Amino acid sequence: MAYGQTGTGKTYTVGKLGKDDAAERGIMVRALEDVLASTMPGSDVVEVSYLHLYMESIQDLLAPEKASIPINEDARTGEVSLPDVSVVKVQDLNHFSDLLQIGETNRHAANTKQNTESSRSHAILMVHVRRSINQKAGDETASQEKDVKSNLAGGNGLPRVRKSKLLVVDLAGSERLDKSGSEGHLLEEAKFINLSLTSLGKCINAQAENSPHIPTRDSKLTRLLRDSFGVSTAGKYSSRVGDARHRK
Repeated sequence: MAYGQTGTGKTYTVGKLGKDDAAERGIMVRALEDVLASTMPGSDVVEVSYLHLYMESIQDLLAPEKASIPINEDARTGEVSLPDVSVVKVQDLNHFSDLLQIGETNRHAANTKQNTESSRSHAILMVHVRRSINQKAGDETASQEKDVKSNLAGGNGLPRVRKSKLLVVDLAGSERLDKSGSEGHLLEEAKFINLSLTSLGKCINAQAENSPHIPTRDSKLTRLLRDSFGVSTAGKYSSRVGDARHRK
């Protein structure tokens, strides 16, 4: 997650494509390069969605005609999903770079006194990785048969699938309204930006203090990032953002 005042280089650091020079690649491209290098053809699927939150409205950056997208939460697992957002299977790193370029073209930016090209929305890259775990045929011993059964979903012969989700977030820059010179529509944009960043700060502070309640429902931004806070339907939380322990 890239956070900071407008004009400090967040979008440059996170989203730069670096097509002509690999050393200039941003975090999004570097992250996908690492993910793709670790996948296995035939068993792994890598898919991405790219969206932004603009004035509390979720829009698909890969299909800009999709706007005001609702957020769904699984009642059993608490997992957050966006059923109307485009999900694209990534073929290779060049394909991913092309998708990012399309997304950046559709993102809102404006000229303010603090930044000549200020991002007016929070951009969120969602990377979904699925791996099918297939057991080798011909297991003969009882222990091997037990292992096979444990790797089948409900004993019905279906392969178990491991799922992972990576979120890379380029937050819009916080603004001092008296310094940015924002007026009219720009002022309204800045208010929405600052309100969502305030909500995000409250969630981070609550988790750092081991609070029994993390107020993820205060804004759409924090609802989108709910999985990253480890919030479950049972109200239990992991100890820190980015906790690497296995979560059920």
